Amino acid sequence: MDKTIELFKSGVHNILPSEKIPLDGSKDSSNFFTKNGKVVLVHGRKELATIGVAGTTTGIHVGYKVDGTKIIYVKFGTSIKYWDGSAWQNCLTGLTSSAEYVFSNYSSLSGACTIISGVDGLWKVISANPASPIDAFNDAKNFKGYVLVDRGRSLLWNRAKDKTGLYGSWIDRQNSTVYTSVSEEDTASLSGTLAFKAGSSYRNCFAVQITITATSEVYTDTYLGTLTGSAGGTGTINYATGAYTLSNAGVGTANYQWENITVQGILDFSYSATRLAGEGFQFPQDEGGDAILSVEVGQDGTYYSLKSQSAYSLSLDADDVGAINKVYRKDMGLPNFRASVSTNRGIVFINTANPTSPKLTVLQRNVTSLAVEPVELFPQFDFSEYDYTDCSFSSYDDWVLIFCKTEGATNNDRILLCDTAKKTVDIVAYSGKMAVQANNRLYVADSITQTVYETFSGFDDLGLKIDAYWKSKDIQFTPSLNKVRRLRFKGHIDPDQKVDIYISLEGSGYTKVGTIDGSATYVNFNDILSIGSQMIGEDVIGGDVVDTKYGYYMEVKIKTAKFRTLSFQLIPTGIGYFDFDLMTFWGILTFENRIPKLYRTKQ
Repeated sequence: MDKTIELFKSGVHNILPSEKIPLDGSKDSSNFFTKNGKVVLVHGRKELATIGVAGTTTGIHVGYKVDGTKIIYVKFGTSIKYWDGSAWQNCLTGLTSSAEYVFSNYSSLSGACTIISGVDGLWKVISANPASPIDAFNDAKNFKGYVLVDRGRSLLWNRAKDKTGLYGSWIDRQNSTVYTSVSEEDTASLSGTLAFKAGSSYRNCFAVQITITATSEVYTDTYLGTLTGSAGGTGTINYATGAYTLSNAGVGTANYQWENITVQGILDFSYSATRLAGEGFQFPQDEGGDAILSVEVGQDGTYYSLKSQSAYSLSLDADDVGAINKVYRKDMGLPNFRASVSTNRGIVFINTANPTSPKLTVLQRNVTSLAVEPVELFPQFDFSEYDYTDCSFSSYDDWVLIFCKTEGATNNDRILLCDTAKKTVDIVAYSGKMAVQANNRLYVADSITQTVYETFSGFDDLGLKIDAYWKSKDIQFTPSLNKVRRLRFKGHIDPDQKVDIYISLEGSGYTKVGTIDGSATYVNFNDILSIGSQMIGEDVIGGDVVDTKYGYYMEVKIKTAKFRTLSFQLIPTGIGYFDFDLMTFWGILTFENRIPKLYRTKQ
């Protein structure tokens, strides 16, 4: 008799006894993930340039330019830096070292920018000029707190003076109300500064066009911080400061527009005594007295304020005059403000209202009633095994990533890979405070050092092998005692990789019985799998280094005592890709229907 596992799709199951979980499930694993019917060794990490000191990061974000170019921002200690492609450069300095910071992207007719917010203030960073942030804090128009930009308006919470208040800004009209046009402003030869900035430090310019009087050469704004001359000249423009340079000499004139984001823009939270549509607002969300920790946008467009013991919902009328601000739930809450993420499947968060029994939950639309309701995710996984006091949530491909701690750890040392589509959870033993995805790559800010890693990239962990194991369930073939003659495994492997095979009978210790060797004769070098260095999907991503892996189908002979249950474990020992998509127990022998010898005692 044989028994074959033809598809691996269940991930880790650690709630039920091991014998009761699905045949293809894992009772415990580390640094393997479940994808497309197979179990795959996770990809590795490589380091971007490090600041070189101990300490965690307190913010990471990806902004974008108008052409889609991504910019990584990270807060290290007292500064926010951006990655220029080869090194970290200063964006902001002099910030509170321990303070957490929030980033939100916004794009309008004036270009693309990122709003940076925290206890020290508010800044508008124009993506083309990340080294020139605009200090946008104005105590007559806005507040210090956390900002989320959505549908042309900012939401703000976590004010030091009002922890339970939710604030909204003006809706950005993107017209002459907020944009001011300038025509025929005199410009100097080769370099100079446009005059708009002298009127207010909150202003920035856009749509710049400079004409050289003597030659009629016209320099046109690319919205990327560069100017292109009609006669072949080149130039630059800093939208935050107004400083420009031209390659061809000659005085001329400039036409452009400028805006002040604190005047009827997304950082203007003012409103009239009788509030009008499109103005700012403030709603108290005081019940329970606990602070608003996070604000997320639901599938229904409602704003959900998640607190430690309850949640509010705020829905605005289509005409922006009326609103419904109410307690949404009293039986749900977050451990901290990074413990949620808004996805296309709903708002996913760890519900720690009952701290002894945390539940991964999604606020999603009911297909029948269309109401947004909380639904528990992954009931097969024991989330109580981890500490979420400093956790954070991120999205990566089909996964929600949860950065958390094992019990007793001082820093986040685990990443839970939660596939909301396939309903699987896998465990990765990498440290990390938080992460962002850019261009199909995952950038993780470390929880121990001021370092950012490109994670799930390549096949080694910072030059070393990836420590990993995968343990099957405790498998029972028949009600009687059994023996197995051979184990067979099929999948793909790197020629430099080796994977040791272990078995355990009746839950006792594991014994090594063989090795899957990527250079052995059972590897079919005509069965080629070409993959990129990233973990997303199976196809090569443009620009990736292509790696070639080969199919294997092998078996190992084993001798066992009579057993009731058997578990196998795989442990990689080399560097390189590895997966398995089929496993067979061959030559199962059946014996008497007795309990295993290990458990027999005389009474």
